[in-house]
Amino acid sequence: MSKDEEINGNDPEELNSVMDFELSNEETPEDDQELIIESDEEILGDNQELDAKSEMLDDAIRENERTVSTEFKEKAVFVSQREIISIIFSKKTLYHVLALFSLLAFFGIISYTKSDLASSMILIFGYGCSLGYFVTAGLNRFEEIKNLSRSQSFTSLILPLSLSLVFSSFIWATLNNENYGENTERFLTWGFIFIFVIWQFAQAWWMRVPFKEIALRRMSKSPENERTKKGVLLNIVAPILWMGIGYLCFYLISENISSFKSNFDSLFILFWILLMSFMGFITFYFLYNMHRDFFHDSKVAAFSGFFALGYWGFLSYHAGIFLYSMYNEPSFLYDLVFMVITIMLVIYSLSVNVLRREARRAHLSPTNHYIGKATGLMSRHNVIFYSISFTIAYGASSFFLATADTSLIGGIKGVSRIAHMIVLVSGILVLLIVNYNLLTGRGLISEGFVESIRSPKRN
Repeated sequence: MSKDEEINGNDPEELNSVMDFELSNEETPEDDQELIIESDEEILGDNQELDAKSEMLDDAIRENERTVSTEFKEKAVFVSQREIISIIFSKKTLYHVLALFSLLAFFGIISYTKSDLASSMILIFGYGCSLGYFVTAGLNRFEEIKNLSRSQSFTSLILPLSLSLVFSSFIWATLNNENYGENTERFLTWGFIFIFVIWQFAQAWWMRVPFKEIALRRMSKSPENERTKKGVLLNIVAPILWMGIGYLCFYLISENISSFKSNFDSLFILFWILLMSFMGFITFYFLYNMHRDFFHDSKVAAFSGFFALGYWGFLSYHAGIFLYSMYNEPSFLYDLVFMVITIMLVIYSLSVNVLRREARRAHLSPTNHYIGKATGLMSRHNVIFYSISFTIAYGASSFFLATADTSLIGGIKGVSRIAHMIVLVSGILVLLIVNYNLLTGRGLISEGFVESIRSPKRN
């Protein structure tokens, strides 16, 4: 054995074979690059696959949430009519409703005197009684106050009347102050103007509730995923139908009121047709832009069509009174009757919202979305007092503006025209908003309101 073999302790041939094996497994730089590229492509492909699966999972979650939300809304929207009637016609609040009507009748009677004393009394007791019932509503969260103000005896009026007298006395003292009495009167006058204008928008918004309840019931009975032209037809027919009903009403009035018979001529009829046609065209144009892709959906069509069929009756009434007031002095009896209807509407609408919110809280109580014991401003126990407070403020503002000739819109004819004009404009807006809320609530559109009514195409 040679010296080298002894030093390495290995056979040269065996050593060479090991070296050859290592060299054969050694990779070139080109091989490394190819392996890296293949590895990156595999990782990228896996990431893309994971992203795709993640997006599919997110879509599934959103669709599930949308389905649950839609099912919940369809179950929770209906409110028992018995519960609503129990709030409106409850014996525990009978004296409060009678006090409200008596106060508004008093305002209406003294408003025809057109005197400064009448304006001052409406100003004082309008604000005073409205604040008195508003505070009473807030105090009803206490059990003792609730039992006192909600009873079947005359003593239920003690608290709201006492508070009303306190606030009225404070306002009277402020108005008769030598230093800032005049500024206070000007401020309160502007307050009534603001209340009057805001109420017209609120009236159009509250009026949606009874017709929305009917439309939701019709929608729940409609078949799923069925195409129909019902929505388009009813939205076209609704203003035309109420235009014809309005014409018949004007004809009957002309036959029974001689002063209006001379005004009910071909020009009056032309104005009526043009007014209703213009309103109907504008509304349908924006509505069609909003519903362009969904107007033939059976459930959407049922809701939109039946809501329009009812709500256009409300709009046609105001359009008719607006046109009538252009020729004739509004009647005190008509104003009082309409005010009673408005009062019942406010109580009804607020009651529906309160009961629906309470039903929603009860439905969410066993879930993670439960909001605890926190309650809203209104409940079924105090909603009647808030309603009375709001309607006193509205009635007082209407009669005050009809009495005070120095106001910006003094005179009952000017008040009537402006009121009905505001209701017509805001009513069309409400009709569009209700349809927009339906589409967004069902996850059919995601645009903003303005974009939805002006966009002819949807991506």
